Amino acid sequence: MQEIQPHQIKESGLELKDVIPSAIHALNPNLFAPTSIESIALIPPSSHVLVLLVDGLGEIQLQKFGTDTFLSQSTETVPMRTQFPSTTPVALGSLGTGETPGQHGFVGASFFLPEEDALFAPLKWGRTPHPISMTPSTPLFEWAAENGINVASIAREKYRNSGITRSVLRGGVYFGAADLLETENLARARLNETKGPALTYIYWPDLDRIGHVHGSGSPEWMMELSLVDSFISRLASLIMENKNQDISLIVTSDHGMVTCPIDRRIHIESNADLTLDVSLVAGDPRARHIYMRTGAANDGIARWQATLGDDFTVISREDLTHGALFSDLDPDFYQRLGDFMVIAHGNAMLSSISDSRTSSLLGQHGSVSEEEMLIPLRIFHSALNN
Repeated sequence: MQEIQPHQIKESGLELKDVIPSAIHALNPNLFAPTSIESIALIPPSSHVLVLLVDGLGEIQLQKFGTDTFLSQSTETVPMRTQFPSTTPVALGSLGTGETPGQHGFVGASFFLPEEDALFAPLKWGRTPHPISMTPSTPLFEWAAENGINVASIAREKYRNSGITRSVLRGGVYFGAADLLETENLARARLNETKGPALTYIYWPDLDRIGHVHGSGSPEWMMELSLVDSFISRLASLIMENKNQDISLIVTSDHGMVTCPIDRRIHIESNADLTLDVSLVAGDPRARHIYMRTGAANDGIARWQATLGDDFTVISREDLTHGALFSDLDPDFYQRLGDFMVIAHGNAMLSSISDSRTSSLLGQHGSVSEEEMLIPLRIFHSALNN
């Protein structure tokens, strides 16, 4: 079999939000998604682009624990950044729309929705709000399908009608897959049967789930990484078997992960200085949105920072929108942000009864560290055989 040559990647400042616009550009350079492509498209011209997102596979963890993997040995690349907060619904919102969280409105693992007068957690989407009303952004899969690209998604069947799928990942056809073998078979069928231009999105969640419970680098995590890496190796081989197509395989993720031991956890509801005048606690344990009673925000910011010390940074809503984190926030989403956010450093975290199960987990993410923000970008490209 012909040896797979990875596409050489130059440093470009690429972010997760740029992946699908760049894939569309590679499929048809005359098509431009409804967001600007600021960086040079790194994906070479292709008739079919497969985008595999491995949930929870951070670049730092891959470099630290995956030195013997196919991914590490077979490619040379510059790490890419996910969006802040570094959490799945935020990242998938940006992947699916090509926009920043401030533009598409998914601003955390959970956050306040003024129109519902309640906290909202996208991964636990109920009957409301209606998925199409959640964001003004046009899903890129839907836009691409309307403009002549054969689009498909391969993921667990339970995600087919989820709020996130219907809101920011809708478009094209959806194939439910129970395991990696079925995912591989569906990808093989797409490669063998689909005429370009085609875009196939593949989502695999299990590495993240295992990392949350056992921690990155644990035996359980390493075993799952090995399974995923072998799957990726076989996908790359599938590309080489299709000698009459020009195909690219993109491997990326939504966030990395930090292991937070018990002695580095502060429980919000166990500290009177952290509960005074607080109405709602949301977000991730490493990137909390804190909503205060009317008029209490300024005192709360000072009190929280004094109480928490150097392990956390407390940032007001105004500073969030005037700084780099949410500089392009749509004014309609202003009240979705907390009166302030609390961002963890090192391996510290803030647990809460508002998400007791999430707060009990060993692996965490959401903050701004390289362990959480840096994600892989691996591009395998098979040129047409002459």
